[in-house]
Formats: sequence, structure tokens, C-alpha cells
Amino acid sequence: MSQFIMLGKIPASPEERKQLLAQKAAEDDLRAQMGLTQVQKRVVDLLHDKGYSVEEIEVNRDFSVELPNASFMVKADICLKLEGRVFCIIKCAMSSPESWERHAVAFGRVAEPYVIPYAVVTDSEEARLMNVAAGKPAGEGLEAIPSREEALEMAKNMVPAEYPAEKREREKLILHAFDAITCSSPLADDKEK
Repeated sequence: MSQFIMLGKIPASPEERKQLLAQKAAEDDLRAQMGLTQVQKRVVDLLHDKGYSVEEIEVNRDFSVELPNASFMVKADICLKLEGRVFCIIKCAMSSPESWERHAVAFGRVAEPYVIPYAVVTDSEEARLMNVAAGKPAGEGLEAIPSREEALEMAKNMVPAEYPAEKREREKLILHAFDAITCSSPLADDKEK
């Protein structure tokens, strides 16, 4: 029976069992090739359990952020994409995920031309779902991470909007400060040169 749990459902036929096993093997191979951290691996597994497909989960995606005199790259540990748009970014932290909440909110406000609706900070045991536009928690615990069906329902009433221009630069500076603390990337270019 535990083998069927691994497949996500009880197969109706031997053919379906073979198909589900092949799909599971392909997903495991893809995860192994991605070079995921332990936290990312556990979160990706959770997302698959919540109904997201391999195509809807993007790991270690780089985003370019422009400042008046420079640009820099920031990396999303995990992006959830629905219908061609990033619906949620997930920050995977080894410890103290709450210290990354402000980073995740700033990231969601400026990484794309539109506000990414949700951000999650997690260590794969605890999680906080953040409403990016409001900058406030929208849920706590791993169960707060919406299933694919819940996310599609949440996204129905959302109209992509840009974060207010007068506040975007401040959010970019906050994101850049976090980036500098982690020393994850140098400035991509210096526009004054």
C-alpha cells in the first residue's frame, strides 16, 4: 500500500500503475538534476503532493532588478507559475524563516513588472504565506501553502498590477540590501561607467 501512496493514488489498472511509476521516476530524475537543497527538495515534494506539475514549479530562477545606477540579479528559490504568470515565490531558509519575510515581500513587489500575489518563507517544517501587496501574513503552517486548485481559485479574481512607482525604488533597495547581506550576486552592471 505504501507504494501506492508514493504514486499519489491507487492505480485503476496495471497500465496506469506503469504510467504512474514512470512519471514518478521522471520527476525524481528531474529533481536530482536540479541540484536542490534539502529544504527545496522537501518543498518541491510538498508542492507535488498539493497538485502542482513539474512545469508549474521553477527552481533557482534569476530575476534582474534595475536601480537608477545599476542592476543586480536576485534568485527565487522556488517560483509557482499558473497560466503563464508567477503566482507565488518561495524563500527556502535553513533557519529563522521569519527573518526572510521582508525580503520575500520586496521580491514579490519588484521582481516582475506586476506584483507577484503571494510569497512563502519556509524551512520546510514551518511556513508563512504572505500577501505581497499588503505586506501581511495570509496564513501560517505548511497547510497555508495553497493547493493547485486553491491557487487557481485565488488567482481568478486577481488583476496583475504594478507596485506603485513611488514605492518601487524603496522595495528594490530593500531587496538589494538583503542581496548584499547574503553576498549572493555582485552588481550586474554599473550604468555610470
